[in-house]
Amino acid sequence: MNKRLLISAVILLVLLLGYYFLRLRAPEERTRRIFDLNAAKVDKIEVWNATDRVELILKDGKWIIPKPFVWDADSTRVASFFADVLAAEYPITPMSRKAGARQRYLLDDANTLHIRVSAGARSAHVLFSNLGNAWDYFCYENGSEVYQIKRKVVQHFGPDYAIWRNPLILQYFEEDLRSVRSRHTNGEFTLTRDGSQWTFSSAEDNFVVPFDNFALVKIISILQNMRTDIFADGRLPHLRKAFEKPECEVWITDIKGKTIKLSFAKVDKERFMLMVDDDPTVLYQVSYDTVYRFIRPADIFRRIMA
Repeated sequence: MNKRLLISAVILLVLLLGYYFLRLRAPEERTRRIFDLNAAKVDKIEVWNATDRVELILKDGKWIIPKPFVWDADSTRVASFFADVLAAEYPITPMSRKAGARQRYLLDDANTLHIRVSAGARSAHVLFSNLGNAWDYFCYENGSEVYQIKRKVVQHFGPDYAIWRNPLILQYFEEDLRSVRSRHTNGEFTLTRDGSQWTFSSAEDNFVVPFDNFALVKIISILQNMRTDIFADGRLPHLRKAFEKPECEVWITDIKGKTIKLSFAKVDKERFMLMVDDDPTVLYQVSYDTVYRFIRPADIFRRIMA
């Protein structure tokens, strides 16, 4: 090795050793969990701001939203909350502890997001805000110090029922189905499954539906994943009246013999709502495409591609 290369190698080695030594000497940033609670014992989550509020409780091992009506919580959203908020850590050095810091960081403002998590008798109440930056700021309910969290809690965990509810209305896979009966304003028919074969029957017709009939595929498809993000209280007078004469009623029977009833009604010029098992407590907004799948005429089910 020539002398110049040797000198360069020695200099590089010295620099690397110096960098490594400085890294060892550098003070590590201390962090702490925001919510000092045992995650395994958490049984209640409350999220609110100046205008809205959502509450979740753990009941029989399952997260639910108990009001305004009981509904399953979105398990994905809850899991994300546990991972991104409940387990989140923050640098213990505050962004500010000066008087007026909470006002400056909008933590006393109407846009503040409140989150209170309870684990039995213990609870923690934290306020979050965002000033348009990459990360959120927070403080404790009775605290004056403001900290930063490298998460977007305000954006992803606000008090919007649509993001906390499980959007799934029902789910049947084809192998779970025995029959689908539809009664609508233009007629009535029943689709019955025997293995992989479906039969269409009505007062006028009785035939085997082609295996790749698109109308049949559309019904099976929607039953596998019927969901919505828009809910309503069916006890409201104008909604209750719409269901006096529904556009379509569907009875779904599974292989165990259990039947549920779906009632579709047009509640105004553009919206269709769904009621399950004649229970008006919760209605679900669905598209006309969903309704149309159950009101097609017989000849559509005869086609190979319909």
